[in-house]
Amino acid sequence: MLFVDREEELRVLEEAYSSGRSQMVLIYGRRRIGKTYLIARFIRERGGVYLCVNHEERELALRDLVEQLLAQLRLPYAPRVSSFRDLFELLAAAGARVVVVDEFQRLLKAGGLTELQHAWDQRLSRGGILLVLSGSAVGVAERVGLSHASPLFGRVTRVLKVGELGYRAVRAFLPGYPEEDRVRAYGVFGGVPGYLALLNPRLTLEENVAKLALEPGAPLREEPVILLKLELRNPSRYAEILRAIAGGATQFSEIADKSGVKVTELPKYLRVLEEDLELVERRYPLLSEGSRGRARYYVRDRFTSFWFRFVYPNRVLLELGLHREVASRLPEALDRQASEAFEEVARQHFALLAKSGRVSFTRIGRWWSGDVEIDLVAIDERRGAAHFIEVKWTGQPVRKEVLRKLERKAEEFPWRRGERREVYVLYSRSGFAFEPEEGVLLFSLSDVQRDFERERPLMTKL
Repeated sequence: MLFVDREEELRVLEEAYSSGRSQMVLIYGRRRIGKTYLIARFIRERGGVYLCVNHEERELALRDLVEQLLAQLRLPYAPRVSSFRDLFELLAAAGARVVVVDEFQRLLKAGGLTELQHAWDQRLSRGGILLVLSGSAVGVAERVGLSHASPLFGRVTRVLKVGELGYRAVRAFLPGYPEEDRVRAYGVFGGVPGYLALLNPRLTLEENVAKLALEPGAPLREEPVILLKLELRNPSRYAEILRAIAGGATQFSEIADKSGVKVTELPKYLRVLEEDLELVERRYPLLSEGSRGRARYYVRDRFTSFWFRFVYPNRVLLELGLHREVASRLPEALDRQASEAFEEVARQHFALLAKSGRVSFTRIGRWWSGDVEIDLVAIDERRGAAHFIEVKWTGQPVRKEVLRKLERKAEEFPWRRGERREVYVLYSRSGFAFEPEEGVLLFSLSDVQRDFERERPLMTKL
């Protein structure tokens, strides 16, 4: 297994370990995001005890954790452990320096959090231990680990929210692929290491997607449905909302109409998808964040978006064994995903340029007003400059008409109109049919590739 990036997360864990004091670190993030591999990478260097809460029923959870612990400690005696408090105090008595409790949020139903709190207050917090609590259900992990009502409130010393890898790191999973297919793969699998690690480098991208998501027994063929069933009591409603958003319904009323969910009930479902599962995100036009009635909703997880756009509509054909027929339509579907992903790649590339001092901005985001929409606008509030960015994923070189259209759209952007310095930026998969001019930056996919090649992420084999 290839461990990629996560330099910042490893730095935080190392600082906690080297602090000389007891530390309780909360690590959380969605399934397959790489939390366990992050922890494994750290334990490989520092050693430690790893426990995973596999059950929510108290007796089963306690018995299983005791077995895991004794298998790792190899004590010369058989200790009596009849409670979670006994379990946690045994860790201190055994002199464990690093202890990881994975899927810790399950301790809430198992009744172990309060006992963990007591063990921490009375013994663990004085022993120089690094206690790492890791959880997958994002909203639950936040509430259990950080809310005022939690027994652990005020005891967590550091918080690590593990998110998706950026495009720079994603490229490392695809060393033999042309850059276009790297963007396409990013459009389907996003920056989720658990998906990217399944790719077979000996197969083409289309063959990989077919084997992972379309063929009988494919490991990701029912992935979004499984995720919803694991986390929710009424997954069908949420599935219809995701299907509506992935299909192009971005405004509140459109989502309600296409999903069949009442307008009065939709907010509670969106809140769960947005805050607890982080499958949906709400976006506002740049400089209008939080403005009532201007929000748009998007499926945040790229594989979920791809699945509801392509796999879900073809489920009948797939169940009939016609996966080859469905796979023949993949090129168009992959390019649709890539078109959206390329905008995110451009945003990250522009940030890379800022890091090296080639551009400067203080805020960046999509902007729209009425029928006018600009892929990205980056403003520098200190220097009074605005970069207007258009991103094109087409098979033909971009012509100058695209630049002129962008210039006209920029006239509608209200920030410091008539006073700002304007720069126009175009990103193109296939290059350009004209030469750059003053106040214009042109970046082909080859340019993007070259710049990311200079910024290689940390890579380790576990």
